[in-house]
Amino acid sequence: MELVKSPIDNVVESVFVHVSDLRRSAEWYSMMMGLPLLEERLNGGNVYWLMLQGGTGIILDDNRSNEPDTPHVRFMYKTSDIEESYHFLDELGIRPIFPIERPHSGLAFLRFNDPDGNSIMVTQSDYISEVIERLEDTDSPILNHIGGIFLNITDMNRAIRFHSRVLGLPYHEDESGQENSIYDLKTESGAGVLLDNNRFKQGDDYETLFMLLTHDVDASKAYLELNGVSVFTDIERYGKELAFFTVKDPDGNVIMICSKVE
Repeated sequence: MELVKSPIDNVVESVFVHVSDLRRSAEWYSMMMGLPLLEERLNGGNVYWLMLQGGTGIILDDNRSNEPDTPHVRFMYKTSDIEESYHFLDELGIRPIFPIERPHSGLAFLRFNDPDGNSIMVTQSDYISEVIERLEDTDSPILNHIGGIFLNITDMNRAIRFHSRVLGLPYHEDESGQENSIYDLKTESGAGVLLDNNRFKQGDDYETLFMLLTHDVDASKAYLELNGVSVFTDIERYGKELAFFTVKDPDGNVIMICSKVE
């Protein structure tokens, strides 16, 4: 199929983490990455945002302003033209969930679902958020840097076609019958989007949201355990460089801690 240039930027601005207690979650993620807690962002609103190193941030969302029974958004892509993005998706046969939303001046967004029901946002925004730097005296070995975002899917080739067309990316389907379990969408900057069918293949009842990077996996595990965080899946090692484990946040969201490969 001939590629069509997409008005949706191949850049993830932020990932969403859906929570029940905004302060508790802000404290937990700040502790994990050694960040200061920004009280001015806990002013009664429904989100707490953290712009991180690498270009992709985290939005903690208590879902107060979301429509009931609406799928939770996984992450947001950027665009410089929300109207064009809406029409582009419509021409691909992808119907946004709602009309374009404009909550206030300088911000507009739309949402669409992929074939597996993952909800994704496209945002046009005039706002620029500064990176939250780590505390100088932090003991956390976990970096304020998202290395990759997992998007759980059931049919790898279908997902490759869908998401590549949305972003206007070249792609190659796996015709060998031996599907890879991970496919990297190769974002231009920030965290990569990893199509992942491991959870489906293994029959798991959970999904991993994203990975935070660290220079020392063993020290990261020890630090989290010292702070009362139980390990969900223990350290796995592949060769000398790659190692990772997972934990659950206070709402049960699964987060991976992964070694940073230089």
